[in-house]
Amino acid sequence: MGRLSLGQQGLIWCLIFVVLDAAQAVYFGGILQRLDGFLMGGLVFGLSSIGCILWTVFRRPQQLQVVFDNRPSVLGVNLSAAGGWMAYFIAIQVIEPAVAFTIFSGVIPLTTIVAKRMGFAEAQSSRNGVEALGNGVLTLGMLLLAAFTLLGWSGFVRGGIGTGLLGLVFSAIAGILIAMMLLYSKRLDLRGLEPVPQFGFRFPIYLVLTAIGYASGIDAKAAVPFTDLLYAVAIGMVVLAFPIYAVQKAVSLTTSLTISSVAAIAPLIVFGLQVLEGRVDYSNSTSVGLAVYFMGAIIAAVGSAHAATRKKSLA
Repeated sequence: MGRLSLGQQGLIWCLIFVVLDAAQAVYFGGILQRLDGFLMGGLVFGLSSIGCILWTVFRRPQQLQVVFDNRPSVLGVNLSAAGGWMAYFIAIQVIEPAVAFTIFSGVIPLTTIVAKRMGFAEAQSSRNGVEALGNGVLTLGMLLLAAFTLLGWSGFVRGGIGTGLLGLVFSAIAGILIAMMLLYSKRLDLRGLEPVPQFGFRFPIYLVLTAIGYASGIDAKAAVPFTDLLYAVAIGMVVLAFPIYAVQKAVSLTTSLTISSVAAIAPLIVFGLQVLEGRVDYSNSTSVGLAVYFMGAIIAAVGSAHAATRKKSLA
């Protein structure tokens, strides 16, 4: 077997992210949710960021100049990552988490396509008919989920139509901001900033927000033994921090649209794992919307993978 092309390597890193993220949601969510979410995020991403920055200082000090020379884009990565996280946190408080996660995931590739039309050099339009068809079906699935949520047919809305609309809007905002994070990451990659320093310098604003959230007690939980905290942080390093690094590696190997298209299948993998666990409890309406979305996400991912591997293998 020959050496994998850059496009194939990028797809593998994308799949690592998607699978670990889904596993975190299905298998480890209960463990991680025993802790204050702000404390957990601060410890996991704070420690991993410090580790990456120290590695950069001692092993790749020339990368610090790249960070300094590209301060606006580094700030853009920070703001979009922190803003996306905040928006998604709000969304899942007020509407069915499956709906919020699906709309969040699906908006990312669509934002990348729109960004290309707006002149972002790091973005892409659909690269073949299969990808375009998949994105169209995916959009239809999201519209159905949004309509069912506003009509009160989904499994959970914390309030009336206004609350449902708020949750949908914040889900979409979260997806838009994470798409922008990918575009900024791609810009930094093209300017020479490597994955490890990118990871290390993308979280300062997020960490400030987690400190504020923890201090304010927004997600306060009962105290746990120190050994349980260490265990949860260790798991978090694998299923929270490493998937983000996987995305960063993918950015250096393939296009932002390929990454976002593969990431859009994450709700399908979560659904599949929940089926295996016997824990699927979506409403009938939500299930219909998800089925349409899943079909579109699969079609788009196939088209995107074909485009990515062809382009990179010819490079």
